[in-house]
Order: sequence, then C-alpha cells, then structure tokens
Amino acid sequence: MTIGTVPLLGQRAQQGPDARRATIRRLRRTSSFQLSASGLTLIELILTLSILALAGVLVSGALATSLRAWQSGFSRGREELVARIVLERIAAQLRAAVNSPARLTQQDAVAFEAKEHALRFVTCAAAGAPPVQVSYALEDGPDGARLVYREYPWPDKDFFGEHRPRREEAIPAVVDFAVSVVRMPDNETPEGDQPQGTQPQGEWSPLDQMLPKSVAVEISLQGDGEPKVHRVSVTLPTQVMP
Repeated sequence: MTIGTVPLLGQRAQQGPDARRATIRRLRRTSSFQLSASGLTLIELILTLSILALAGVLVSGALATSLRAWQSGFSRGREELVARIVLERIAAQLRAAVNSPARLTQQDAVAFEAKEHALRFVTCAAAGAPPVQVSYALEDGPDGARLVYREYPWPDKDFFGEHRPRREEAIPAVVDFAVSVVRMPDNETPEGDQPQGTQPQGEWSPLDQMLPKSVAVEISLQGDGEPKVHRVSVTLPTQVMP
C-alpha cells in the first residue's frame, strides 16, 4: 500500500501549483464579473459623460437662442414705445401751432422755422397755458447724433435769433430726425388773408407770413438691427394769432 501510495502523493504534489493557478484565474474572472455587474466600467463612464455634455450643449444653445429672441422683441417693443411718445408729442404741438408774426431779415414773417434736421414753432399745446416756443433739433453728442428738445418763453422779439431755453431735454434714442413741409397753395389761401409780398408758388418760407399746410416728421431710433423709420404727418391750423 505504501509503495502504491507514494507515487500518488508525488503526482498530487506535482499538480498542486497548476491547480492553484487555475483557482486564482477563476477567482479573478469571478471578481471582474462581479465588479462590472455592480458598477460602471471606464468606457461606460466616458460614454455617459459624453452624452451628458452633448445634452448640456444642446440645452444651453436652445436657451441662448430663446434669450436672444426675447431681447430682440424687447428692444423692438421699446423702440416702438419711444417712437410713439416722441411723435405723439410733436403731432400734438403742431396741431396747436400758432400763426404768430415775427421778423426775419427786417421783413415780416411767421414764427415758424423748418429745416432739414430742425423744427421750431409757437404752440398752445397745453390747455389753458400761454403760448410757448418749442424746438426740435438733431445735434451731435458724446455718443453720436441725438434729438434735443427745447422750450423758450413767448412772446420773443427775435424768434429766429439765439435764445436761452428755459427747458432742455435730450432724447439719445433718436439718431435721425428729418422735417419736410408742404406750402399752402395760393388757391387754398382764405380770401383776404393773402399777405402782400408773399413768395411765389413753390417751397414754403417764413416770409409767406402764414404756416405751411402740413408738416411731416420722420425719426429713426437706435436698435440692434437696421434703424426703422417712424413717420407722422400733421395738417396745421390756419388761424392767425392776434
């Protein structure tokens, strides 16, 4: 029995290291399987982070687009509001314009002056208030062109001269201001109101001694895109201030 047993023990001893290595390999495969089953591998983690990053980029892009659209709409709404306020005030003052006499180059004239980028006249826009001389002019400022509104006391001996305003207000949102007038046709002048020595039919002049038939005002406001032109046209009254 001993002689038969020794070779078997020697054979088992020789196979021991191989069995141990096989056992270790099995344990490693088992532990690796358990780790992948209970958590994420490095590749899976990288893929997950990449997907999250892509989703974040898409969401932030959509939010940025929505924000730009909201800002653009807000800017357009603000522009429309400013244009409406400015033009409504000018229109109200023109509708209450006064045909008041004045002197220009030692000649009789009407107290109304319209230039390409400036407008000055006498108005009774405020109910119950005395007439006041107002002016609108496009002037250069620190940040570019701007519309400046001024008020002067009236009556004034020199309407067309330089005066010190009692009120001044800058409107920087308005970057362009244009004025055009239409002369009252001779055949529409009330009988007996045609002054002596008036200008021939053509462009209006203060020397006509009467207000123009109508005035058109155009303004452009500073915005994000191309400036949009806003316009108002007003027919002036014909009564003469005593």
